[in-house]
Amino acid sequence: MQNFCLSEIYTTIRQRSYYSFSILWIAVLTLLFMLQKSVPALTLYTNMTGTVMNIALYIIPLFMLLAGSFSISAEMENGQWRLLSTYPINTLEYVLGKIAGQFISQITVFTFSFGVSIVISLLTGGGITLKWVMLLYVFSALLMYIFLVIGFTVGSFVSTRWQSLSISVGIWFFLIMVWPIAWINVLSLFPYPWISPLMKISLFLNPAELLRVIYVITLDGGAVFGQPYDGLVKFWESPFSLFMLFNYLIVLSAACVFTSAFVLKRRRQA
Repeated sequence: MQNFCLSEIYTTIRQRSYYSFSILWIAVLTLLFMLQKSVPALTLYTNMTGTVMNIALYIIPLFMLLAGSFSISAEMENGQWRLLSTYPINTLEYVLGKIAGQFISQITVFTFSFGVSIVISLLTGGGITLKWVMLLYVFSALLMYIFLVIGFTVGSFVSTRWQSLSISVGIWFFLIMVWPIAWINVLSLFPYPWISPLMKISLFLNPAELLRVIYVITLDGGAVFGQPYDGLVKFWESPFSLFMLFNYLIVLSAACVFTSAFVLKRRRQA
């Protein structure tokens, strides 16, 4: 697994797009910090904070889905996977190693860009709240990890980068852009007493929506969800919520990793 991880890191850092990501992240993050500090905040959660969160929510999942799916589909397309299949490799170790290597590469360039953006923001005057900055970083890092893992699952099913691009954009469009409208239409088919429980359960079906809700609640903005979410707000404000989130990430990661390993093993034997 270590060899696959190191190979993935070396392959990623040799790509020119990897360094263009750094410039892109610096530009985007600096803009977000500028937007945040331009509005005097009486509380941690404001309209501008929500805007910053939504921008990160739009950009990060798409990039990570593409990075994860391309990592495997590129090897499928250029024949490298066929060559690897001739060696006695463990498919699970292959998937874990590539995920670890890709995540280390992506979080490194993001952390560097995040730090540079903070310095630029501070040098241009004004201040930003430390808690908000740390929460935004954790929120972004979790988004990167979750959608990178999902991207690897997508890559295990396809044979070309064009297919991975199409499916990744489709998943991103559904989970990020269409999800609220689609779920509202689904809920309209159920009796009214069922709506509130189903809304809470639906959070676990979309990791991006779950992280968004936790992020807002952590910034003391839980009131924006209204009375139906009062119980949910109290739960995510409790210490037990971290344990629940940790277990959720483990289950989601295990499902994606084992699915990817199973599919790749079947394709290797075919």
